[in-house]
Amino acid sequence: MGRYKFLERAFGQYKTIVLADEIEGNEFEIALQGATPISYKINLNGKSFNILDGYASPEEMKAARGARCWIMMPFANRIPGGRYSVNGHEFKLDPVPPRTDIIHGFTSYETFSVSNVFISENSIEVALSYNKIRPGKFNGYPFALDLEVKYKLQPEKLSIQISAENAGTGRAPFSTGWHPYFKTSDNGIESLIFTLNADGIILLDDKNIPLPQGAAYGRVDNFPDLDFRAGVPEERRRINGSVLDNCFSDLLIEDDGFSRASIQDKENGLKITLFQKGGVTLAFSGDSLAQRKRNSVAIEPMQFITNAFNRSELIEKVFIMPGEKSIFEFGVEISK
Repeated sequence: MGRYKFLERAFGQYKTIVLADEIEGNEFEIALQGATPISYKINLNGKSFNILDGYASPEEMKAARGARCWIMMPFANRIPGGRYSVNGHEFKLDPVPPRTDIIHGFTSYETFSVSNVFISENSIEVALSYNKIRPGKFNGYPFALDLEVKYKLQPEKLSIQISAENAGTGRAPFSTGWHPYFKTSDNGIESLIFTLNADGIILLDDKNIPLPQGAAYGRVDNFPDLDFRAGVPEERRRINGSVLDNCFSDLLIEDDGFSRASIQDKENGLKITLFQKGGVTLAFSGDSLAQRKRNSVAIEPMQFITNAFNRSELIEKVFIMPGEKSIFEFGVEISK
């Protein structure tokens, strides 16, 4: 009998799969719709605890509020008015029901398929694919992409890789990210110690769009209330009423090539760390959510800043050439 199991379940009307570690007692559940994580249950002090504050019910998932744990493709966060240009041609995206705004991409409403499952002595990995982004499928996005999301579960670690291959004949714009909400208990976020090692911060307008050109790029040194670097005393990094909805750049890259951000609960000893290779990190304390305000912290790895399709400094980075791939890697580490 092996340590890891691949299971099939359901979350109401949504088909799900589960990666299970039967020794640690950890389970990671993913809905095929949107390749959306539903829960990540760990063994915490002898009890099963879900560190993801994802959709609490199928009804909540259908309503799509809060983009809870969405994989965001083929763009992350907002594009003002849905308008962007490619090769001098302007395109306009339409909202995808039930959303009435253009935000967080549109694949979270699409059904992915299991393309591969690999189990070894040390891990279990699943690849979910979606190969239906084609011209005419989504208004305002006349490009062809083959998408894949890989989830790999190891002891106290979840690794995620998103890849997009250009299946068309012209270059295609693409950016991605993950929108998870993390919690260490059911007691809210105020006592958590937040650490994010970044020297830069993205400055936004009143609609949460980065300011034009170089004006968007600020320094954390000039915003002491948003300085959560490890050298800052713990008491100043305690969330304790702080309202977070900020994007951090110039991330500190560690020896393994990844940057890290974390929340730590001193009461139960649980520390949740997000790691990512490249990109920026967005932190959100959930104050504007319709349900469960400040119940959890969104620490979002993003490949590029918001509105990347319209940023001249990113224009060469967001495009995928025909036959080539864009890859973004990140994940979660657990210590307790």
